[in-house]
Amino acid sequence: MLLPLGEGATMGAVEGTLRSAYDLTDMAEGEHVDEFTAKELGNLGELIAASYLDHRGYEVLEQGYRCPEGEADLIAYDPDEDVIVLVEVKTRRVHEPCSAEPEAAVDRRKRERYRRIASCYLMDRFPVLSLRFDVIGISVTSETEAIIEHYFDVFAWEADR
Repeated sequence: MLLPLGEGATMGAVEGTLRSAYDLTDMAEGEHVDEFTAKELGNLGELIAASYLDHRGYEVLEQGYRCPEGEADLIAYDPDEDVIVLVEVKTRRVHEPCSAEPEAAVDRRKRERYRRIASCYLMDRFPVLSLRFDVIGISVTSETEAIIEHYFDVFAWEADR
C-alpha cells in the first residue's frame, strides 16, 4: 500500500501542481529499483500513480488503455471536479539526469495523440461532459520512497476536434 510520509507530506497546490512524498516499502518489497529496466520502472510508476490517485479519492477506471490511436497510462474519475482525467505518468530515478519538468515531456505531438485517445475512449465507453489531462511525475528517491508531482489540467481538449 502506498502511504503518505507522515503528517503534512502534501506540500500543497501551487499553480496547478500538488507535490507529495510517499512510502513505497510494500510496492517494491524485495526488489532493487536501481536494477529495473525502463519498462519495469514505468510500470512501477503507473502503479504508484494509480495508488496515489486512489488515496486522493479518484476512481481509477483504466490502466494502460489502448486504442488504435495509442495508449493512455491511466484514466481516472475525479469526483470532486466531476471530470474524467487522462493521466500521463513520467517516472525517473532521482539520480538520473532530468532534461525537463515532467509536463515538458508532453509535447505538441503527444498532446495531439492524447486528444485522439480521448476521442476513442469517449466513443468506446460513454459520453463524458468534462475531460482533463494531467501529468504525474514520479521521482524514485530510494528503494522505499518516491516524490510525486501532480500537474493538473496540463493542456485543453475540445470535443469538436
